[in-house]
Amino acid sequence: MIVCATTLLGSLSGCGATKSDFTISKDLVPSADLGFSISGSLSETDKPIGDHNPIASNVFFADPTSVEYEGRLYVYGTCDQQEYDAKGGFGDNSYGAINTLACYSTDDMVNWTYHGVIPVTQIATWAGCSWAPSIVKKESGGKTKFYLYFANSAVNIGVLTSDSPTGPWEDPVGGPVVDNSMSQLSGDPVSWCFDPGVVVDDDGVGWIAFGGGDPHADDPDENAMDTGNCRIARLSDDMLSIEGEVTEIHAPYHFEANELNYINGTWVLTYCSNYSERMIWPSDAELPAPSGGSMCYMTSTDPLNSDSWVYKGEYCTNPNTQGYPFSNNHSHLQKYGDKYYMLYQNVSLLENMGAPASGFRSIGINICEVDESTATFGSVKMDDAGVEQLKNLDVFAVNQAETAVTTAGVKYYYDDECVFVTEIDDGDWSAISSADFGNGANQFAAKVRGDGIIEIRIDSVDGEKIGEVQFETERGEYTTYVCELTKTVSGVHDLYFVYGGSFVFDEWQFAYVVEEPAE
Repeated sequence: MIVCATTLLGSLSGCGATKSDFTISKDLVPSADLGFSISGSLSETDKPIGDHNPIASNVFFADPTSVEYEGRLYVYGTCDQQEYDAKGGFGDNSYGAINTLACYSTDDMVNWTYHGVIPVTQIATWAGCSWAPSIVKKESGGKTKFYLYFANSAVNIGVLTSDSPTGPWEDPVGGPVVDNSMSQLSGDPVSWCFDPGVVVDDDGVGWIAFGGGDPHADDPDENAMDTGNCRIARLSDDMLSIEGEVTEIHAPYHFEANELNYINGTWVLTYCSNYSERMIWPSDAELPAPSGGSMCYMTSTDPLNSDSWVYKGEYCTNPNTQGYPFSNNHSHLQKYGDKYYMLYQNVSLLENMGAPASGFRSIGINICEVDESTATFGSVKMDDAGVEQLKNLDVFAVNQAETAVTTAGVKYYYDDECVFVTEIDDGDWSAISSADFGNGANQFAAKVRGDGIIEIRIDSVDGEKIGEVQFETERGEYTTYVCELTKTVSGVHDLYFVYGGSFVFDEWQFAYVVEEPAE
């Protein structure tokens, strides 16, 4: 293999760039003119350039939960894409074919990296489905362990564990953590034993909320406001079982989508209200009854005391009140840096696609104003704009090809080796928001497998082309190719990779390479 390094030493001081070395591979193959070109028009994206919502432009996932680790935010959700693919992009989402969870991460809140799916039922072989996850981490003995709880349909709740937020995952229990047959619930079951919401408090104690359903939907009576289907319990020290009693939370018009937070000594339950007619509401209530399918919250400083829970109102109404089609509702509150963010779901991506399907959801994220002293939420507005980017993306680091703000045409796939960009047609592309070239880069390297071309463009998808790599790899082998840029590129630019050929794309890196003068 040949290492490419062609820039003259004199240009280093002339442009102020800083010498950097490629770390993507020790063996770099120079790009050559192999006759590849990108013919035809550019593909259309289903997530318009400039929009930061939804998180994913080519994967449906929903029921968000998240955890921060080493400066990155990891978001997990029910993998609706699995059923969408199973139905060939037609029909309704029944959720019955979903037994995986999808995972994305970010450190800037705008460019998201896809980490593939977690094959839940291959790991927890006793389960048939995986919905509505809840992720927490817990420190023990100087190590961090991750606990990923999931709903096995509406039947029971399991947990997977890992030493990393991206796995590998294992099933430490070999069965459900919560089930109506357990002693604490056998005499007081819930209609739907699902939708776990888990939190670890400041003392390292884990708590789980769960339950759902609307048994009064067809026969409203004096108890219709209280569905009787929301529960909370303390978890054992190992987070793998319920310890002690299970307490009912009298959550008004509770339906599903439980999540827990712990803010300044206060437990916060968030949930989705049901769709029943609001025939009953206390006349002296300070807050109005929640609207149908809205996200509501309650707080307590004594979670196992049913009477301690206080209804605090709704903070995120149904998507159909916010300019989107009607869909079910699920949210998760996450503090990241010095801000609180609310992750939620709607069907905006599906609407953009115009596909002959319904109910396939996507996750968006917006700021939520939180008063930590009172654990009080402001209202959350869903929109396509999303949140501001927290920092620029470093092009001198090795970046995953499946990191993007939006894509057009391509899909993501994973095998035993890695996650990669695939199903590439001429004119497909990926976009990076606010890529930082610093004082200058003059070369680009891409790890690929197959035959094709990657054009590198800046500022717009049909903007200035600053370089390209062409390649033909040995069958089944990944190879890292390098090219010189047409100029030294510096500063911050939106970055676009435009594709042609038949290949998969794993990772990339820019550098400022200087050829040392011959002695």
